[in-house]
Amino acid sequence: MTDPTSETGTLELLQQFRQALGARQFDEAERWGEAVSQRDPGDEDVIAFLVARAIGRRDAAQALRLSQAAVRSRPESARLQFHLGTALAATGDHASALSAFQQARVRDPEMMVAALWQADEELALGREQDALRSRLQALALAERAGLLAPGKALVPAVRTRVEAAIAAVQAARRAAVDAALMPLRKGHGDAALARIDRALAKVHGEPAAAPNNPLQQPTLLWLPGLPDQAWFEREQFPFLRALEQATPQIREELLGVLADESEFSPYIDMPANAPAASIFQALNRAPDWSAYHLFRHGQRVEAHCQRCPQTVAVLESLPLMRIPEHSPEILFSVLKPHTHIPPHAGVINGRLTVHLPLIVPENCGALRAGDQQREWRVGECMIFDDSYIHEAWNDSDQTRVVLIMDVWNPYLSAPERDALATAIAAIGDFHRGHGAEDVTRESN
Repeated sequence: MTDPTSETGTLELLQQFRQALGARQFDEAERWGEAVSQRDPGDEDVIAFLVARAIGRRDAAQALRLSQAAVRSRPESARLQFHLGTALAATGDHASALSAFQQARVRDPEMMVAALWQADEELALGREQDALRSRLQALALAERAGLLAPGKALVPAVRTRVEAAIAAVQAARRAAVDAALMPLRKGHGDAALARIDRALAKVHGEPAAAPNNPLQQPTLLWLPGLPDQAWFEREQFPFLRALEQATPQIREELLGVLADESEFSPYIDMPANAPAASIFQALNRAPDWSAYHLFRHGQRVEAHCQRCPQTVAVLESLPLMRIPEHSPEILFSVLKPHTHIPPHAGVINGRLTVHLPLIVPENCGALRAGDQQREWRVGECMIFDDSYIHEAWNDSDQTRVVLIMDVWNPYLSAPERDALATAIAAIGDFHRGHGAEDVTRESN
C-alpha cells in the first residue's frame, strides 16, 4: 500500500501537521511530522513536537536520533540545540546534555528554558553552585520577558523548574544574608534588627508588610514603621548646611566640567528588554538626561573627583551613606531643555535623595514626589524619599543641573543602618557572585 505522504509536497505536509496539532490529534500530527522531518530534519516546530512525544513514551533513542539529525541540518539553531539537550538528558548522558544546553545559550543568550534545563544537568552532575548560577540567570531572563508576572501562564515543565529555581535562590540568598547579619545580631540583639528582618521578608519570599501609601512603591524593600512622608525638610539635616554654603565653589567647578560634556554619560543606560526600559524608553541612552559621576556604586571616580576637588572635599566631610559596592552615589545630574523624567520609584525607603540645585533657569519646572511638587532653588537642598513615585521636568529653554547624593533616613537607628547596609551588600554580593544582575542597584 502506498504511503499517502509520499506524493504530498512539504508545505502541504506542514499544513497537515499543524492542523492535526491544532485539533489535538497527536498521533496524526506525529505521523505528518515524521514525514516532514524526513524531508526537512531541521524544522524547529516539528522537531520540538516529535522529540517531546518520543521522550514522553520513554523512547530516548528516537528522540536522540531526531534531534541529532536536526542539529546536523541546522547547527546554528538554539532551539534544536535545546531539544538535543533534552534528548541527551533522557538517555542519562548528563555531561553531553549540559554541553548542548550551554551551546543553545551561546546561540541565544536570552533562552530562559535552556538556563533552567542546564541547571538540572548541573545538579545531576553534583555541581550545585553552577546550578544556582544558572537558575539565577534564568530567573533574570524570565523577569525581563514578563514571565514572572502574577497569573502568567507557563507550561507545567517550565513552571515546575521556575518554582524550584525561585525556592533554591531564596534559600541560598537568605543563608548568605543571615550569615552577614550574624555579628550585628550578636552585638545588638534581635529586637534592634526587627524592622530590618520584617523588610527582608519580601526578599526571602515570605509574607511582608506593604506601604500604607499607594504612591510609595519601593522595588526592593519597604521598612515598616518609618514616617509616611515623601518630603523631608532641610532643618532635619544640619550637616547639609556645609554643602549649601559651598554652592558657589561647587557651581564654579561644575561650570568647568560643563565646558566639555564628553565625559557625561546618559543617566539611563539599560538593555532594551530590562524591566524598567519601557518607562524610560525616551531617555534610555539619550543625552537629554545625563550624569557626571563623582562616586559610582560606592567608588570614587578619580578622574572626575580630581576635576572637582572643592566639591569632593565638602562631600567627604559629610556623614555620607556608605554601603560597599552601592553608595555613595553622587553625581551632577543634567536635564536638558524640554525634558521630562517619567514617574518611577527607587529601591528602598531607608535612604533619602538629596538635590543641591546649581543651575536652575527661570520657569524651569519642578520635582514631584508623592502628591507634592517643589521647585528647585539654587543653593537650597531638597530632600525626598525616592521610594515614592516621583518625576521631574524642565520646561525651560536652558539646561538644569543639580548635585544628587543619598543620605540615610534619619528615623533609622545606628544598628538599623548598619544592618540595612550589611544586608544590601550581602544581597548584591550574592547576585554578582553568581553572575547575575545586582537587584539592589538602581535600574540605570
